[in-house]
Amino acid sequence: MIRWIIICAVFGIVGSILAQKKGRSQILWFILCAIVPLLVIAILLLPAIAAAGFTKKCPHCAEIVKEDATMCKYCGMGL
Repeated sequence: MIRWIIICAVFGIVGSILAQKKGRSQILWFILCAIVPLLVIAILLLPAIAAAGFTKKCPHCAEIVKEDATMCKYCGMGL
């Protein structure tokens, strides 16, 4: 029983970290991944959310970069 709780907590933490990197709710994904550990895979498949005022899409490669960036870190083109 203790092992299952530890496993669920670890998957919840991993899920919340991945969700934060993709701009999603950490608390919601912690709870979801702790209940159903396989949802960590779902987070990996979700696209990142472009945060209004903080990020923008590169016009050349369509990757999400910081709003203040002058050069895309993915394709190297100027913005």
